[in-house]
Amino acid sequence: SKTSRKSPYIRAPAYVRVPSKWFKENSDRIINELDEKAVPGTTVNNNPSARVSDVFLWDIWKTSLTDLQKVIIYKLKEIYIQENKRYKFDLDYSSINVQYTKYLEEGYYIWHTDDDFGSVNKKHQNIRKLSITAPLNMGSFEGGDLQIILNNQEEPRTMCFEHGNIVIFPSFTQHQITPITRGIRYSLVSWVSGPPWR
Repeated sequence: SKTSRKSPYIRAPAYVRVPSKWFKENSDRIINELDEKAVPGTTVNNNPSARVSDVFLWDIWKTSLTDLQKVIIYKLKEIYIQENKRYKFDLDYSSINVQYTKYLEEGYYIWHTDDDFGSVNKKHQNIRKLSITAPLNMGSFEGGDLQIILNNQEEPRTMCFEHGNIVIFPSFTQHQITPITRGIRYSLVSWVSGPPWR
């Protein structure tokens, strides 16, 4: 008789929700320090109707980072390393980008992926492979839902967050931020890149 064996192939999850005590305790500090640096965001193809949000972007290799920016990268890098045990992607942890994002009322970001070829990290010739979203002020706004398209599903899934939650997902995942209907949505998003897929 045949013995049932477990397959050695483990399928990576479409997304992972991670609770972070540090981001929960420091969200106000992040908003207070970074908010004045945010400027209107653009998109890879410069489509002005694709997004309405203010952003402040930085890279791990910049020398002018504040202590807070360095700690944010360190904390995100810890999450990437831990969660990549599930995905097993070939990642270059010196390629981490972080973006502080502010959506005012009626702000949004239409369906997109983070690994668009135009987003290739020119410094490393890598492509984005894992993405993180970390809302900073859950409960202070309405609308502004992160929605993602899961494999082979027609209806998008709306992510439910608690304050301090972080969601990590492959950068090729289709996702959007629905329009803000009340208040202001503050968040951090981040990407880590790696060599082109083989």
